[in-house]
Amino acid sequence: MHTPSQIRARGRFLHAALDQVIEQRGWSTARRRAHQWRVLRSLVQHAHTHIPLYQKLFAEAGFTPAMLQDWEDISRLPILTKSHLRTATRADLIAQDNRDDIRWLASSGSTGTPASMARTEESLWHYMACNTALYYDWCHGTPLTHGLYLVDMAPDSIDFATADLLRTTVPDSRIFSVHDPVSKLTHELLGIAPEFISSYPSTLRAIALDLRAQNRVVKHTRLIHLTSEMLDAHTRHLLGQVFPNARLIETYTSTEGGLVAWQCMQGSRWHIAETNVLCEIVDDNGLPTTGLGHIVITDLTNTATPILRYRGLGDLARWEPEPCPCGSSARSIRHIEGRTAAMLRARDGSLISPYVITNAIEEVPGLAQYQVVQKQPGLFEVRVVADAGAPHNRVEMGITTALEAALGSVAGLQITFVSSIAAPPGSHKVPLVISELPLAA
Repeated sequence: MHTPSQIRARGRFLHAALDQVIEQRGWSTARRRAHQWRVLRSLVQHAHTHIPLYQKLFAEAGFTPAMLQDWEDISRLPILTKSHLRTATRADLIAQDNRDDIRWLASSGSTGTPASMARTEESLWHYMACNTALYYDWCHGTPLTHGLYLVDMAPDSIDFATADLLRTTVPDSRIFSVHDPVSKLTHELLGIAPEFISSYPSTLRAIALDLRAQNRVVKHTRLIHLTSEMLDAHTRHLLGQVFPNARLIETYTSTEGGLVAWQCMQGSRWHIAETNVLCEIVDDNGLPTTGLGHIVITDLTNTATPILRYRGLGDLARWEPEPCPCGSSARSIRHIEGRTAAMLRARDGSLISPYVITNAIEEVPGLAQYQVVQKQPGLFEVRVVADAGAPHNRVEMGITTALEAALGSVAGLQITFVSSIAAPPGSHKVPLVISELPLAA
């Protein structure tokens, strides 16, 4: 618990970050674009001069900062991958003479390969300020009472860092670890009766399954914020049953990029946080595409370990070219179509979006939880946890019928009933779709 003087000092950091975020929200498209260009060039020069990892990558690509003369030159910058971060030493990732207050963080490994990096305290305060401003938007300017925050309290996670900052405005009694037993989290949720919940989809899904097993419906929750993972249709449907009065809002965040995008309150599109990140959608060669492509980000808020043209998020999306009805001038993308690491492959080797699977079986009666695993092209194992009392043969028939209708004959199915589906070692997230195939398979 922080002392009053510590809270006041931390409050000044938050207010300064909020002032900056609020000012940036009023910028024109031209001013945002100028800001992106100015910061991009500064970060590239900083990386070239001070960061050993980039000195090596730039040399291998034959790139120098002088080559970055206009926006078309951005494709000359080498792509940064999660493997680059994962294999680099700390000395490779930060300037030798760094003077900033920093925190070393590790990604959650939701793409399968955790990676470390350093963030400045200033960038973390900015990240919190962005989320605070969005929260006020979601609440129409009037904060909800009795909030509940379910976060990853692993010491090297970005959630642990931001939970520490969150204590400036939120008491410890409202912040819980996603590593706690589901029964404990369910008990705390029922005791606090929160109007607002912030969580990962997989954590809240586990709680919702527990509540549904108890025939409990939570009517007092009005707003649920979900982040860091795909929210599939099955989980959305489940949360709608257990939290019938709650509006679901998502943000697209990562350790490497902070706040990348937020879901528009008037539709399914996602607005890019353009003063925080420079976002590209590129093809396999790193060139811009108007079709489905890889999300590549440059973090504009962090100088400790610069993140330049980073493809390690592993997500696919496409631009939404039409203006948004909400009036925002920020660029937007259509729904994120799944991680490249989770994309499935048909018998002929063609890619299948995980949404084809998750959307097809969301309404299967008796299906409590599932996970799709692919170990060879054209064959999917569906691991199933059935509702108590649900006949396995009927659940299996429902899944088979739904997936055969969605997939046709492009893949075979193997359905396995299990008692539970756990997160992989070292993670709190339970992936819905796992591909064990090499990406180039």
